[in-house]
Amino acid sequence: EMWSSLARRVASRTAKPRMTTPPDETMISVRRLLAASFERRCTSTSSRTTTTTTTTTTPNNFDKCARHHQVARRKQHQHQHNNNNNNNNQYHNHLRRMMGSSTSNSNIRSNNNSPVGWKSLLLLIATGSGVLFFFENEKKRRMKSIAENQKGVGKAAVGGPFELINAATNKKFTDKDLLGNFSLIYFGFTTCPDICPDELEKMAEVIDIVEKEMEKQNSNPDNNASSSSSLKRTPLVPVFISIDPERDTAKVVKEYVKEFHPKLIGLTGSKEQCAKAARAYRVYYHKTNESSKDYLVDHSIIMYLIDKNGDFVAFYGKNYEARPMAMSILEHMSSPSSSK
Repeated sequence: EMWSSLARRVASRTAKPRMTTPPDETMISVRRLLAASFERRCTSTSSRTTTTTTTTTTPNNFDKCARHHQVARRKQHQHQHNNNNNNNNQYHNHLRRMMGSSTSNSNIRSNNNSPVGWKSLLLLIATGSGVLFFFENEKKRRMKSIAENQKGVGKAAVGGPFELINAATNKKFTDKDLLGNFSLIYFGFTTCPDICPDELEKMAEVIDIVEKEMEKQNSNPDNNASSSSSLKRTPLVPVFISIDPERDTAKVVKEYVKEFHPKLIGLTGSKEQCAKAARAYRVYYHKTNESSKDYLVDHSIIMYLIDKNGDFVAFYGKNYEARPMAMSILEHMSSPSSSK
């Protein structure tokens, strides 16, 4: 209303001539145009003001716009969320496909590129078994050949002819006197403090075990038919040979061997005779000092088993116990080769 009244006042003023002189038509037209333009501007301003007021003061339109805006934003967020889920699902599906394809490819590749197939594996097992069987037989053959060679070498290297004095009869005693019997020979000296007595006691125990086992087998009628004749006829003769002939005279050796076993044969002789017998059986011995009376002799601690032909069969060291040693000797005595 304020703008309308102002427009009317302007129009009324322009309509009334102020000057005494008649107005110019051009000026009148300009004024009218300005008035009309001003009125239109006022009218449009008033209409905008009214519309703004109406829109602002109308709650229904505002609520509708707010709800529409909220719904639009919710739909936008939902659409964006759906797009993200779809992208994630596509990404995971792509990864699954990639993993599955790589696993299947690796399995196929491992199956296809396996260096050993079933046929190759069976062929490898068969070949390995054949080679192992061949080498086992070859090993047994070689071991048998070596054992035979060692036995032949033992016959040539251990044992041999000797000539000594039997301390019990004070007569000559040679290696031929032992033929026809198995003999167990030990080299030592009568003044030995501990080792020689221990070994001779073990020898006596071995002799007793062997004799008892022989008696058992001979008294059993079932064993008489199957046992070896050499075991029944051939006794085991124990022999002690001195390596200290300077002090071990025949009398001394005779008294010494009585302390261990009644069947123990004691042999001595000159220094050269005893040395020759020791060399034949590869016996080591050495005096510990140069005193003429008070000295010890360091020597090998070995018992030698000789068969009835005078050939070397086996040897037994200090670590052997009497029972196992006797069983081993009985096994050698009952072997088929001992009857030849």
